[in-house]
Amino acid sequence: MSEGTKHVVSRAGVDIAVRDHGGRGATVVLLHGGGRDMGDWRRVTPLLAEAGLRVVTADLRGHGASGPALWSWQDAIDDLAAVIDRLGLGEPAVAGHSLGGIVAALWATRRPRCPLAVNVDGHTNPTGPFDLDAGAARAAEQTMRGFLEEEARRAGDPALTRLVAELGALDLFATYRAARCPLVVVQSEGSDLEELLPPPVATAFAAYRRGFARELAAVAAATPLLSVVHLATGHDVHLEAPARVAGLILERLVPAGDGYRPADR
Repeated sequence: MSEGTKHVVSRAGVDIAVRDHGGRGATVVLLHGGGRDMGDWRRVTPLLAEAGLRVVTADLRGHGASGPALWSWQDAIDDLAAVIDRLGLGEPAVAGHSLGGIVAALWATRRPRCPLAVNVDGHTNPTGPFDLDAGAARAAEQTMRGFLEEEARRAGDPALTRLVAELGALDLFATYRAARCPLVVVQSEGSDLEELLPPPVATAFAAYRRGFARELAAVAAATPLLSVVHLATGHDVHLEAPARVAGLILERLVPAGDGYRPADR
Protein backbone atom coordinates (compact mmCIF):
# COMPACT_ATOMS: atom_id res chain seq x y z
CA MET A 1 0.00 0.00 0.00
CA SER A 2 1.08 3.63 -0.43
CA GLU A 3 2.64 5.63 2.40
CA GLY A 4 -0.48 7.78 2.52
CA THR A 5 -1.03 11.52 2.37
CA LYS A 6 1.17 13.57 4.66
CA HIS A 7 -0.32 16.27 6.89
CA VAL A 8 1.06 18.57 9.55
CA VAL A 9 -1.33 19.64 12.28
CA SER A 10 -0.10 22.52 14.42
CA ARG A 11 -1.34 23.01 17.97
CA ALA A 12 0.04 25.28 20.69
CA GLY A 13 3.25 25.79 18.70
CA VAL A 14 3.94 22.09 18.13
CA ASP A 15 3.70 20.46 14.70
CA ILE A 16 2.18 16.97 14.70
CA ALA A 17 3.10 14.79 11.71
CA VAL A 18 0.23 12.71 10.31
CA ARG A 19 -0.34 10.25 7.48
CA ASP A 20 -3.79 9.51 6.13
CA HIS A 21 -3.71 6.15 4.38
CA GLY A 22 -7.15 6.66 2.88
CA GLY A 23 -10.17 4.42 2.65
CA ARG A 24 -13.91 5.01 2.89
CA GLY A 25 -14.74 2.81 5.86
CA ALA A 26 -14.63 3.57 9.55
CA THR A 27 -11.53 5.38 10.76
CA VAL A 28 -8.90 4.15 13.19
CA VAL A 29 -6.06 6.36 14.43
CA LEU A 30 -2.87 4.50 15.35
CA LEU A 31 -0.36 5.87 17.89
CA HIS A 32 3.15 4.53 18.46
CA GLY A 33 5.17 3.93 21.61
CA GLY A 34 7.80 6.03 23.37
CA GLY A 35 10.96 6.63 21.38
CA ARG A 36 9.33 5.29 18.21
CA ASP A 37 7.33 6.77 15.34
CA MET A 38 4.27 6.06 13.21
CA GLY A 39 6.23 3.64 11.03
CA ASP A 40 5.97 1.17 13.90
CA TRP A 41 2.48 0.30 12.65
CA ARG A 42 3.72 -0.69 9.16
CA ARG A 43 2.69 -4.34 9.57
CA VAL A 44 -0.80 -3.60 10.88
CA THR A 45 -1.78 -0.64 8.69
CA PRO A 46 -2.17 -2.60 5.41
CA LEU A 47 -4.23 -5.30 7.15
CA LEU A 48 -6.71 -2.75 8.44
CA ALA A 49 -6.79 -0.86 5.14
CA GLU A 50 -7.39 -4.04 3.15
CA ALA A 51 -10.33 -4.79 5.44
CA GLY A 52 -11.90 -1.47 4.45
CA LEU A 53 -10.91 0.84 7.29
CA ARG A 54 -9.54 4.32 6.85
CA VAL A 55 -6.21 4.29 8.71
CA VAL A 56 -4.53 7.41 10.05
CA THR A 57 -1.14 7.29 11.78
CA ALA A 58 0.51 10.10 13.73
CA ASP A 59 3.79 10.88 15.44
CA LEU A 60 3.32 11.85 19.06
CA ARG A 61 4.74 15.19 20.21
CA GLY A 62 8.50 15.03 20.62
CA HIS A 63 8.70 11.93 18.42
CA GLY A 64 9.44 11.17 14.79
CA ALA A 65 8.67 14.01 12.41
CA SER A 66 6.60 15.91 14.98
CA GLY A 67 8.04 18.94 16.71
CA PRO A 68 10.09 18.78 19.92
CA ALA A 69 8.01 19.25 23.07
CA LEU A 70 7.88 18.16 26.68
CA TRP A 71 5.35 15.45 27.43
CA SER A 72 2.05 15.81 29.25
CA TRP A 73 -1.02 13.62 29.05
CA GLN A 74 -3.28 16.62 28.51
CA ASP A 75 -1.14 17.86 25.63
CA ALA A 76 -1.12 14.40 24.04
CA ILE A 77 -4.92 14.20 24.27
CA ASP A 78 -5.28 17.73 22.88
CA ASP A 79 -2.90 16.90 20.03
CA LEU A 80 -4.99 13.86 19.14
CA ALA A 81 -8.18 15.91 19.26
CA ALA A 82 -6.60 18.52 16.96
CA VAL A 83 -5.60 15.83 14.43
CA ILE A 84 -9.10 14.34 14.45
CA ASP A 85 -10.70 17.74 14.07
CA ARG A 86 -8.35 18.98 11.33
CA LEU A 87 -8.77 15.85 9.22
CA GLY A 88 -12.53 15.71 9.86
CA LEU A 89 -12.40 12.18 11.25
CA GLY A 90 -15.52 12.41 13.42
CA GLU A 91 -15.35 9.80 16.20
CA PRO A 92 -12.66 7.32 15.15
CA ALA A 93 -11.42 4.25 16.93
CA VAL A 94 -8.04 4.89 18.57
CA ALA A 95 -5.35 2.26 19.11
CA GLY A 96 -1.87 2.73 20.47
CA HIS A 97 1.20 0.77 21.45
CA SER A 98 2.96 1.34 24.78
CA LEU A 99 2.98 5.14 25.40
CA GLY A 100 0.44 5.60 22.59
CA GLY A 101 -1.70 2.87 24.15
CA ILE A 102 -1.95 4.84 27.37
CA VAL A 103 -3.06 7.86 25.34
CA ALA A 104 -5.76 5.66 23.76
CA ALA A 105 -6.89 4.53 27.24
CA LEU A 106 -7.11 8.13 28.42
CA TRP A 107 -9.06 8.98 25.28
CA ALA A 108 -11.57 6.29 26.30
CA THR A 109 -12.25 8.15 29.56
CA ARG A 110 -13.25 11.31 27.73
CA ARG A 111 -15.03 10.27 24.54
CA PRO A 112 -18.11 8.12 25.20
CA ARG A 113 -18.95 8.08 21.47
CA CYS A 114 -15.57 6.59 20.52
CA PRO A 115 -16.39 3.16 19.04
CA LEU A 116 -13.24 1.48 20.37
CA ALA A 117 -9.97 2.26 22.16
CA VAL A 118 -7.08 -0.22 22.31
CA ASN A 119 -4.03 -0.11 24.56
CA VAL A 120 -1.41 -2.50 23.24
CA ASP A 121 0.90 -3.26 26.19
CA GLY A 122 1.03 0.29 27.54
CA HIS A 123 2.21 0.56 31.16
CA THR A 124 3.18 3.35 33.51
CA ASN A 125 6.36 3.14 35.64
CA PRO A 126 6.75 -0.44 36.97
CA THR A 127 6.77 0.59 40.63
CA GLY A 128 3.83 -1.56 41.75
CA PRO A 129 1.71 -3.48 42.38
CA PHE A 130 4.07 -6.41 43.00
CA ASP A 131 3.16 -10.05 43.50
CA LEU A 132 5.16 -10.13 46.75
CA ASP A 133 4.61 -9.85 50.47
CA ALA A 134 4.64 -6.34 51.94
CA GLY A 135 8.32 -6.18 52.86
CA ALA A 136 9.53 -7.62 49.58
CA ALA A 137 7.18 -5.31 47.67
CA ARG A 138 8.69 -2.25 49.35
CA ALA A 139 12.17 -3.44 48.44
CA ALA A 140 11.11 -4.10 44.82
CA GLU A 141 9.60 -0.63 44.58
CA GLN A 142 12.83 0.94 45.81
CA THR A 143 14.79 -1.12 43.29
CA MET A 144 12.59 -0.02 40.39
CA ARG A 145 12.50 3.65 41.42
CA GLY A 146 16.27 3.72 41.84
CA PHE A 147 16.77 2.14 38.43
CA LEU A 148 14.42 4.59 36.68
CA GLU A 149 16.01 7.60 38.39
CA GLU A 150 19.51 6.45 37.47
CA GLU A 151 18.55 5.83 33.83
CA ALA A 152 17.00 9.30 33.56
CA ARG A 153 20.04 10.88 35.23
CA ARG A 154 22.42 9.02 32.93
CA ALA A 155 20.48 10.11 29.82
CA GLY A 156 20.61 13.76 30.91
CA ASP A 157 17.51 14.47 28.81
CA PRO A 158 14.91 16.84 30.31
CA ALA A 159 12.27 15.38 27.98
CA LEU A 160 12.89 11.85 29.30
CA THR A 161 12.88 13.08 32.90
CA ARG A 162 9.54 14.77 32.28
CA LEU A 163 8.10 11.65 30.61
CA VAL A 164 9.16 9.40 33.50
CA ALA A 165 7.54 11.83 35.94
CA GLU A 166 4.31 11.91 33.92
CA LEU A 167 4.20 8.12 33.78
CA GLY A 168 4.75 7.93 37.52
CA ALA A 169 1.91 10.37 38.23
CA LEU A 170 -0.75 8.50 36.24
CA ASP A 171 -2.98 5.92 37.93
CA LEU A 172 -3.55 3.49 35.08
CA PHE A 173 -6.06 1.35 36.98
CA ALA A 174 -8.16 4.43 37.74
CA THR A 175 -7.98 5.27 34.05
CA TYR A 176 -9.29 1.82 33.14
CA ARG A 177 -12.11 2.06 35.68
CA ALA A 178 -13.12 5.42 34.18
CA ALA A 179 -13.55 4.08 30.62
CA ARG A 180 -16.62 5.55 28.93
CA CYS A 181 -16.34 3.60 25.67
CA PRO A 182 -15.24 0.04 24.83
CA LEU A 183 -11.58 -0.33 25.82
CA VAL A 184 -9.38 -3.33 25.03
CA VAL A 185 -6.11 -3.79 26.90
CA VAL A 186 -3.64 -6.15 25.23
CA GLN A 187 -1.10 -7.65 27.63
CA SER A 188 2.05 -9.33 26.36
CA GLU A 189 3.26 -12.40 28.23
CA GLY A 190 6.86 -12.46 26.99
CA SER A 191 9.91 -11.75 29.15
CA ASP A 192 11.90 -9.82 26.54
CA LEU A 193 12.09 -6.64 28.63
CA GLU A 194 13.28 -8.52 31.71
CA GLU A 195 16.12 -10.02 29.69
CA LEU A 196 17.51 -6.52 29.08
CA LEU A 197 17.58 -5.56 32.78
CA PRO A 198 20.18 -6.13 35.52
CA PRO A 199 19.27 -9.24 37.59
CA PRO A 200 17.82 -7.48 40.69
CA VAL A 201 15.77 -5.15 38.49
CA ALA A 202 14.62 -8.04 36.29
CA THR A 203 13.41 -9.93 39.38
CA ALA A 204 11.46 -6.88 40.57
CA PHE A 205 10.04 -6.35 37.10
CA ALA A 206 8.84 -9.96 36.89
CA ALA A 207 7.05 -9.51 40.23
CA TYR A 208 5.51 -6.30 38.89
CA ARG A 209 4.19 -8.07 35.79
CA ARG A 210 2.52 -10.72 37.96
CA GLY A 211 1.07 -8.15 40.35
CA PHE A 212 -0.14 -5.94 37.53
CA ALA A 213 -1.88 -8.86 35.79
CA ARG A 214 -3.64 -9.80 39.03
CA GLU A 215 -4.87 -6.24 39.65
CA LEU A 216 -5.86 -5.74 36.01
CA ALA A 217 -8.01 -8.89 36.10
CA ALA A 218 -9.83 -7.54 39.16
CA VAL A 219 -10.42 -4.16 37.52
CA ALA A 220 -11.69 -5.80 34.30
CA ALA A 221 -14.11 -7.98 36.25
CA ALA A 222 -15.68 -4.84 37.74
CA THR A 223 -15.56 -2.67 34.58
CA PRO A 224 -18.08 -3.67 31.89
CA LEU A 225 -16.47 -1.60 29.13
CA LEU A 226 -12.99 -3.06 29.73
CA SER A 227 -11.72 -6.23 28.01
CA VAL A 228 -8.29 -7.79 28.51
CA VAL A 229 -6.52 -9.96 25.94
CA HIS A 230 -3.28 -11.81 26.75
CA LEU A 231 -0.90 -12.64 23.90
CA ALA A 232 2.24 -14.78 24.02
CA THR A 233 4.52 -12.14 22.52
CA GLY A 234 7.13 -9.69 23.71
CA HIS A 235 6.41 -6.01 24.26
CA ASP A 236 6.25 -5.24 20.52
CA VAL A 237 2.98 -7.10 20.11
CA HIS A 238 1.99 -5.23 16.93
CA LEU A 239 5.28 -6.17 15.25
CA GLU A 240 5.33 -9.79 16.39
CA ALA A 241 1.64 -10.55 15.85
CA PRO A 242 0.28 -7.92 13.44
CA ALA A 243 -2.58 -10.10 12.16
CA ARG A 244 -3.75 -10.77 15.71
CA VAL A 245 -3.66 -7.08 16.62
CA ALA A 246 -5.49 -6.14 13.43
CA GLY A 247 -8.04 -8.85 14.15
CA LEU A 248 -8.65 -7.54 17.66
CA ILE A 249 -9.58 -4.19 16.16
CA LEU A 250 -11.65 -5.54 13.28
CA GLU A 251 -13.61 -8.14 15.24
CA ARG A 252 -14.87 -5.46 17.61
CA LEU A 253 -16.16 -3.23 14.83
CA VAL A 254 -19.09 -4.34 12.70
CA PRO A 255 -20.83 -2.43 9.88
CA ALA A 256 -23.82 -0.31 10.88
CA GLY A 257 -25.24 1.94 8.18
CA ASP A 258 -22.64 4.43 6.97
CA GLY A 259 -20.31 3.90 9.94
CA TYR A 260 -19.21 1.31 12.46
CA ARG A 261 -20.47 0.46 15.92
CA PRO A 262 -18.91 -1.63 18.69
CA ALA A 263 -19.54 -5.35 18.27
CA ASP A 264 -21.36 -7.21 21.03
CA ARG A 265 -18.95 -8.51 23.65
